[in-house]
Amino acid sequence: MPGRKIDRDTKQSARYHSVINLLSAKRSFRKSAIYQILKEEKPSFAGRIIGDLLREGYLKKGGPRKDPDYSWVDSQEFAAEKWVHQRVLTPTVKRSPSSDRPRERLLRVGPTELKTSELLAILIRSGRRGESALQGAEKLAALFGNDLPKLSLQGRGELKQISKAIGDTAYCQIMAALELGKRLVGQPEKRVNRGPRMGNTSITLAFCRDHFMRLAQESQQEEFHVVLLDDKNKVIKTERITVGILNQALAHPREVFKPAIKESASAMILVHNHPNGDPTPSEDDKKITKELKAAAAVLGLRIIDHVVVSREKTLSMVEERIF
Repeated sequence: MPGRKIDRDTKQSARYHSVINLLSAKRSFRKSAIYQILKEEKPSFAGRIIGDLLREGYLKKGGPRKDPDYSWVDSQEFAAEKWVHQRVLTPTVKRSPSSDRPRERLLRVGPTELKTSELLAILIRSGRRGESALQGAEKLAALFGNDLPKLSLQGRGELKQISKAIGDTAYCQIMAALELGKRLVGQPEKRVNRGPRMGNTSITLAFCRDHFMRLAQESQQEEFHVVLLDDKNKVIKTERITVGILNQALAHPREVFKPAIKESASAMILVHNHPNGDPTPSEDDKKITKELKAAAAVLGLRIIDHVVVSREKTLSMVEERIF
């Protein structure tokens, strides 16, 4: 069976190259002329290749509608060998031995042993004519690598342009899986089992960069969080207090200190994000911090810092001497 597969691929590759080599030798051409030269090849096969090259931007069409002229786009570099390889020699899920297919491999060796492309192929599930699920997954993996946060921000139309194998169902499955992954990563924000000790500002900033990364990179609204600490300044848990533009109404001491009292915390770090990317504290930020610090002292709580996270930078008010 493997020998038959290789032989079939070789023949199919030769068919593609016979058409591609003829087209590449001409600056412009018409389908009718190509069909006459390729007498032993089916016109539908050559026509499909020309259509694919046109859709992918390698060819442009002009002239009469009935028998238009096709010419190569100068700005598009066409790598014939790679183009043929993608259509003929790239392994597909159905033609792989069952033990090598992504789902079977996952069941046999576990998800950690699978490449990103294999995991994505499982989510895509089934391909479309001309492109398998694994081919589509390999395109995504080649384009995004391990930058899954960037992949999660792509729109439905953008992924369809990358791979014809990604229909609406596949798109929904990919996005759902990525969102579950984000939520799994975000769970330590809800409860950290006596995490690191916030012994200095650099440790505080590193902790906030790590645990509030998604908030800094993706949130479109301001959110106000607290990091609760025990008497040794070790993390007990983090909790979101409010969503919306930070002001006195949202950052009311009653709401801010409720989780600290519930968890018998001794100290806390205030954290909020700036979606505009600039972490510089506003006058309101400074005012609210001062008021909360005073209110915390009445309750016997220490506020050790107020950290502002953003896409560009994570800022400590203590380090900036505005705390």
